[in-house]
Amino acid sequence: MAVKHYGWTKDGELPLLGAHSLAKHEIFERYISIYIDKLTHTWSQERLNLTIVDGFCGGGSYRMGDSVVDGSPLRLLAAVDAAQTALAIARSKGFRINIDFHFVDEKKAHLDCLHDLLIQRGYGDRIGVDIHLTHSAFEAAYPAIRERIKAKGRANRSLFFLDQFGWSDVRLSTIRDILAELRSPEIMLTFAVDALIQYLSEDPKLARALLGIDLDREDVRDLMAMRDQDGWRYLMQNGIYARICERTKAKFYTPFFIRSAESNRSYWLLHFSNHRQARDEMGKLHWAVQNSFSHHGGPGLNALGFDPSQDLRQLPMEFTFDDDAERRSEAAVLEQLPKLVHASIGANDAPPTVEKLFAANCNDTPVTSDIVKRQLLLLRDEREIILLDKDGRAKPRAVNIGWDDRIIMPAQRSLLSRFV
Repeated sequence: MAVKHYGWTKDGELPLLGAHSLAKHEIFERYISIYIDKLTHTWSQERLNLTIVDGFCGGGSYRMGDSVVDGSPLRLLAAVDAAQTALAIARSKGFRINIDFHFVDEKKAHLDCLHDLLIQRGYGDRIGVDIHLTHSAFEAAYPAIRERIKAKGRANRSLFFLDQFGWSDVRLSTIRDILAELRSPEIMLTFAVDALIQYLSEDPKLARALLGIDLDREDVRDLMAMRDQDGWRYLMQNGIYARICERTKAKFYTPFFIRSAESNRSYWLLHFSNHRQARDEMGKLHWAVQNSFSHHGGPGLNALGFDPSQDLRQLPMEFTFDDDAERRSEAAVLEQLPKLVHASIGANDAPPTVEKLFAANCNDTPVTSDIVKRQLLLLRDEREIILLDKDGRAKPRAVNIGWDDRIIMPAQRSLLSRFV
């Protein structure tokens, strides 16, 4: 369902940017810097192919208080330019980010404003070269963008920023296609879950939009039935979230909320990828920015989803990535790890790697690999587990854990062991 939001015209007043949207743009910009840094660690590397897609780009700037602030297109450009400059200086043979930006908007007035702003900022000679402005709905523009990404090389490294205002402008089938057809894509999708909950009904007028996010009549009936239960909004959010994750077929994802003070509604900034490290870096970024985002679940692993034994009148506190939340996460993970390690070993009689243990449990949680590794070291120091390096040698005193390290149980455990 389309929702009227920001609008740009050449002679009109700039739209007002909310604090929640500013935090979201900061996530976009900072993640690009992290992404490029992680992919350029090899000093002999001289080139990185990358495509960045802003599927709802807008006019490029906003009002915020008495100031004019950059929107996502300018912030994405600035992040790549800064990385390019730093890499070119640091590498003796230089470095080139072979970048393509695709800025897409279905309103021509928005693109006209962005076009003029890009020229003002010195990007005019790049328009039509590596900066592509497309007047189209994202869904219509996507197939051609996908083929351009494929034509750049085998890696298909691409970042999709799909900052829709509502919940129905991006079809889940498109998310599935991105993850299936491209080798290394990542997607950030804004999803107005509270708006969906408010308008959710079996009204035939909504059927087309609901089908776009793969909700059929049976799904709608199941979700609407939750309104008669205690904690119904929490249940519906989890029910919608579970369906989204299942139907996008993403291997890894993050389920974090941002609340708009202006509308008092929550929406997700969902990150989808097929790579464990991508999910981990996004989780770390949310911890780094703190307090802009929240996680509606517990502090440990596997923290979302409905537990029939849980009293929904005593739901966990909203999780806001602060120091207290980190302490609660560490305590929860320390309690959960023994059972997870034991279950992993029992399933195949082979010691799990740290990567396998993390990858199997990192979705639906605010926990990052740093938190997990700190607790594994604590269990090692308590002689509850033994850590082996990739060559099978014990690491009794190491302070760093590698993804290939394996976890085994000691031959003898104390009577007070956490492993029962």
